[in-house]
Parts: sequence; C-alpha cells; structure tokens
Amino acid sequence: MGQALTLLVATLLAAQPAAPREVVRAGRSRPAAAERKAPVRAAPQARQARRAVVHRSAPTLAEARERLKALMRDGQKRRFRHHWEKAIRDLQAAAVGKDAAEATLQAARARYALYRWSANEPDRDEALRLARKATALGSKGAAGFAAAVRREAGDGEEERPVRAKATAGKAPRAPRPAQERPEALADAPPDPELEAAVADLGAQATPIPLGQSGGEGTATVAGVKAWANDDYTRVAIYLDHWVGWQKLELPAGAGSPRRLALDFKPARLDGEAMARAVGGDQVDRVRTAQYASDTVRVVLDLPGGDAVRFYSLDDPPRLIVDVGTRQAAREVRQAAAAREASPAREAASREAAPEARGAREADEEGEGRPIRRVVVDAGHGGHDPGAIGPTRVREKDATLAIARRLAAKLKKAGFEVVMTRSDDRFVALEERTAIANTRKGDLFVSIHANAHPRRALAGVETWVLNVADDRYAVRLAARENGADLDEAGEGSQAQRILTDLDAKAATGASRRLAHLVQREITGAVRTRFGEVQDLGVKSALFYVLLGARMPAVLVETAFISNRREEQRLASPAYQDEVASAVSRAVEQFARSGARVARAGPEPE
Repeated sequence: MGQALTLLVATLLAAQPAAPREVVRAGRSRPAAAERKAPVRAAPQARQARRAVVHRSAPTLAEARERLKALMRDGQKRRFRHHWEKAIRDLQAAAVGKDAAEATLQAARARYALYRWSANEPDRDEALRLARKATALGSKGAAGFAAAVRREAGDGEEERPVRAKATAGKAPRAPRPAQERPEALADAPPDPELEAAVADLGAQATPIPLGQSGGEGTATVAGVKAWANDDYTRVAIYLDHWVGWQKLELPAGAGSPRRLALDFKPARLDGEAMARAVGGDQVDRVRTAQYASDTVRVVLDLPGGDAVRFYSLDDPPRLIVDVGTRQAAREVRQAAAAREASPAREAASREAAPEARGAREADEEGEGRPIRRVVVDAGHGGHDPGAIGPTRVREKDATLAIARRLAAKLKKAGFEVVMTRSDDRFVALEERTAIANTRKGDLFVSIHANAHPRRALAGVETWVLNVADDRYAVRLAARENGADLDEAGEGSQAQRILTDLDAKAATGASRRLAHLVQREITGAVRTRFGEVQDLGVKSALFYVLLGARMPAVLVETAFISNRREEQRLASPAYQDEVASAVSRAVEQFARSGARVARAGPEPE
C-alpha cells in the first residue's frame, strides 16, 4: 500500500510542468527563456485587442462632424469651452487610417471657430498647428486654410515689441503704428475659407414657442434675483436652458395689485415655492411656484403703473425684467419740449463742440444734482477671462488693474466710488448695471480691452449705448455681450433701444463724457508711450450699458490682440496712465456744469 501511494505521488509530480528556472547573472535574476518569450509572443495580440477597444469607442469622422455641427448650432452649449474641447477631441480621435488628414483638418477648422467665439489667441495658434499637421498627413486643403488664417491675422504686418539695442547712445526708434481701421476691415469681403469654418455659428435662433424646449427637454428655473431702489427695480430669472415663455398682465382688482405673470414651459422649479418682498416702489413682491406639472410661474406684484421692459441674456440663460421709467420719461419730455421751442438754439447746439454743449443740455434736462458718485466697472472676471492676447495676457486682469487705479484716483479727487468688482470674480452683465442704478451712480465707466482677428489693429476707442454703427460695432458688441453675432436681429434690438427712455435721457451726456475720455487717453498715451491710433467715439448695443440710468461709457483701452498693445496693457505704467486720463475726463465733465437727474433719496 505504501509503495503504491509513493508511486502515485511520483507520477503526479512528473506530470506537472517544471517551475521556471531563474537565471542569475552578475547579481541580477531574470526569468528563464521560455517564460520571457511568452509575453513577447502575446504582445502583438494584446496591442491589437487594445486597438479594437479604442476603435470601437472612438467616433467615426462622420459622427464627429455631426457632433461639431450640432454644437455650433446649439446657442447654449457652444458658450462653454468644455463642449468645444470634447468636439475637437472627437475629431482628433477620428484621425486614423484614411481619415487622418481630413479629420485633422476638421479639428483645425473647429479650433479656429472656437477662436472666433472666444477671442483667445492661443486657440488660433493651435488651429495653425493642426493645419500644419494635416498638411504633413497629406491634406490638400490644409495649406489653403492656414494661409487664410494667416492673412486674416495680418502676419508680417503686426508691430513687434521694440527691443533695445546697444547702439551709440541712440534710443530704439518706436515702430510706425498700423494705419488700418477696424471699420474698413469689417467692410472687406469675407474669406470663403474662414467663413466655411464658422458657417454653423451663424445659424439664426428662432423664438421658442411656449411648451417647446430649446435644449434637452424640461428646463430648470434655478433662481430669481432682484435689485431695487425707490424708483427702479430689476428682476433676473435664471434657467439652465431656454424654453418657451409668455407674459400675462393681470389687472388690479378684488384686493390684489396689478400683477405681471411670466410662465416658462416645459420647466420645473429648483426648490420650494418662494415669495420675497422687494424694496422700492415698483415691485412689492416676487413669487415663484410650480404653477402646473410642466410650468413654472414667476409673478411680480406691481403697485403702480410703471412701464416694464424685457430682454434676455445667455451664459447662463436668464430673462431680465426692468420696472420703472417715470423719472426718465419726464426728463425726455422736458428736453424734447425745450428743443421744439427753440429750433435755432438746437441747430446751434449741434454745431458746438461736445464740451461746450454740456451746460446748455444740462439746463434742458431739468433739475439735477452735481456729479459726485462714479461707478467703475472692470470688464469680465472670474470664469470669464475676456479676450486673451498672444502671450496670454488676460483682459480680466488688465481691466481690474486699471479699474483699481482709477477708483483710487477718483477718490483722491473727491468723488465717491462704487466698484462693480474689486477682485477676480464673475459679475453678470445685468448685475453690473443694477449695481450702478441701485447705488444711485451719477456716472458709469466700464473698462475693457479690445480684440480683433487682424493682429496689426491697434488704438483706443470709447463707446456709448445706441444702435450699432456698422458690422465692426456689431461684432465687438457680440463679443463683449457674450452673445451671438446676429446682425439680422439688430433691427429688433435697435427698436428696443430707441424706445428705452432711460437711454435717451442720458445719450447726450454719455457722448460728451466719451469725447472727454477719448481725448484724454489718446493724448496721455501719445505723450508718454509714443504714437497711438485715435479710433474715436462710437455707439453699439452693449448689454452692460443697457438700462443704465446715468451717463455711461465703455472704454476699449487698447487691443489685447496686438502684441505691442498687449504688453502695454500688462504694464503698470500704462495702466496708471489710462486711469489718470479717465479720472481727468471725469473731473472735467463734472466741472463743465453737467448735472444728473434727481432720482429720490440716497441709498442707505
């Protein structure tokens, strides 16, 4: 029995494979040859398996193209960079085999379209890099596309920063500034190569009927904010995407005040129903509730007969409701009556210099108070960097630096100053003007930096609120507003401005202030930094100025897309010079006898 058991164990041991032998050489161990070869033979199969998984998960070129087209036509999603980055990654993932060259070219075009949306110079540089890669892969159209991008940028025309040279006691000569003006470039015929890349960005938004969604199904009404003083109230209703909405005027009766009801459908309320008291005389309460299973209703209780205006903004989607125009309406009627009574005086006023018209127009606008409170607005901020220059200087940083310096200089000159932001945080466009109105600002100055696809463009320009003068103004306003470039919709926007009594009441004063600001900045920069392009005073539909109940200007302090001016914007010396110039302009405007309408008691 013992012998049989021993024989069985020996047989089983002989049948097992031998353990791999370790070969020891020079103090190191390694597997035996048989063990080393197995993974080598399996490696090609493993790589093929991994490729099969990648190929199954990666989109085809056709799928990636459709996703990009859907993104570019989606007015909500295309406002967020992460959606663009995903669409471009899909195109690059599809760049395999016979589709490698075409998919890479499509990725280059997508990156250029993102540049047109973001005004971020590194996006255009990346588009050119991808175009070069597509050319190397054999694309026949990539070279032409890259040439068109370079033509638009004006490569070779742009001023380069001056570098000091150790010459015999001679200072480096300042470069001669570019003489092109943005208006002339806007009238030039568009390049077919580039327009094809952004064609889907031009898809016109159509009104969304009540009950239909402009995004992914039911919208969420995320919140309601209100800003108010004794003669003005602004209400903002925030959604995650647009759906159809309607307004209903409910007359006063049976112990209830006049009410304005706004229905959003299909929508759901984020949280519980809410009723909130609102300070001021125009709106008593704002109430929000789930009116029906698919409808959110927002109700404003209106104790008086104030007019109501609406407009919409995006990123995030929100509906803005402004209530209160009585004081502005009276001022406009007074000014109109004064002009009709004296046509000769009006004609003489038009011929006078902007500064000389100040006192006369102030008299026409009726009783007012001296200018003493200035609202300083630093453009962009927080997650919104604004335009980004070739060396990655961000507009939000430059504007904040100038705004801080301007605030300090105005305080030193004896003005009260309100800043819409004093640090790097995001402030929505509607909140900036609401801050100015509720804090009873006498002047509103918004600081920005310009950007344009043509890198050689340079200069300073000052803007006031009105109908856009030309295609360039429309495009610039679209960038600053974070809105679609919708020239077809400019007519309806213009009509809204023409009926905006607040804007009419302050238009003349805004232009006078703008001329002073423009003159002071260009003169100071020319004296200290060399030649500068004076691009003048212009008008466009800037949302940050819309609804401002005081003279308001937007200052484009330099072109951040121009290398030389980008470096100026990053320079503390330039920031200080611009701030000093704007401060002097405000002081001159205040000394000219300009007055602003009384709007009730001072804020607490």
